Amino acid sequence: MKIISVVNQKGGCGKTITAVNCAAALHKKGYRVLLVDLDPQAHATFALRKVSNVYITDILEATAENLPMPSENLLTAVRDNFYLIPSRIGLASLEHKLAARQDKLQILSSFLAKISENFDYCLIDCPPNLGILTLNALEASHYSLIPLTICDFSLHGIDILKNILIMLKEFKGSHPVPFYLLTQVDKRYNFSKDFGDKVKKQLGDLLLKSTIRTNITLREAASAGKTIFEYKADSRGAEDFTALADEVEKITAQNKWASLFLRSDKFSEVYLVGDFTNWQRDERYRLSKVGEDIWSINVPLEKGKYRYKFVAGDSWFNDPHNTLAEDDAFGGKNSLLVIE
Repeated sequence: MKIISVVNQKGGCGKTITAVNCAAALHKKGYRVLLVDLDPQAHATFALRKVSNVYITDILEATAENLPMPSENLLTAVRDNFYLIPSRIGLASLEHKLAARQDKLQILSSFLAKISENFDYCLIDCPPNLGILTLNALEASHYSLIPLTICDFSLHGIDILKNILIMLKEFKGSHPVPFYLLTQVDKRYNFSKDFGDKVKKQLGDLLLKSTIRTNITLREAASAGKTIFEYKADSRGAEDFTALADEVEKITAQNKWASLFLRSDKFSEVYLVGDFTNWQRDERYRLSKVGEDIWSINVPLEKGKYRYKFVAGDSWFNDPHNTLAEDDAFGGKNSLLVIE
């Protein structure tokens, strides 16, 4: 099961609409899909008009205490092979209960591991903050999908989110591979194009080619308790989410992704070189500056062992955030990636 957290600490950026309709689009392509509503505001649950005797709070409490699950009907059916784990406001109190636990970030991943054979994809709709619930989602995820609206405010939180991902990398040795998605795009205005160009220049290949255009039917579908495909299958919204599902399918079909980062405000550009670039600078491996002092790149790799370094100007140096390294021929160190 490929787990994707839909996350941004800024509200109003389209997380829930993205999570619900991307899940529906993947299901429409024939995949078995689970949608987890991890937001105490329960917007995804409301958008699908689902009620249940079992909510995500019940499941996480039982998992944390190693108790039997509260019911055999853990999952709420949306359609055949499309299921929801709903949420409600009581989830907010669980965050405080988990705070004192040493394993507080692994509760969700422990549960999802038990049902991973039943689904191809799991999408997690995260709350608009970076608290314990969101950290549980990021800890459990292979990928994170980060919606950005056509607004400079949406860029301000990238530094914070990227620092959280860096913290997870240092804590557990890996973190979900991040991809960014422009939402609420109105192509009638030059500002949308100019903003899109600016974000593309900043994020590079971290930004998905798909965009979600402004489309009133997306809001109407949520108000009607339906996915966009149930509400109006020939709308621009349905077209955009079909394209997003196609891109998600392509990205997650890669054997493995290595998500690398570097903290520094001293460089004007940084390249990744290694066995996979024949130790040459290549524009495809130029890191994107995603924050004031954070550089990042996602690299698709097949199984194997790879040596690499970062290059900035005339300086070649190993990855300070990776403890795996071996001596090079020049008295220094090569960082190592082991893709299994």
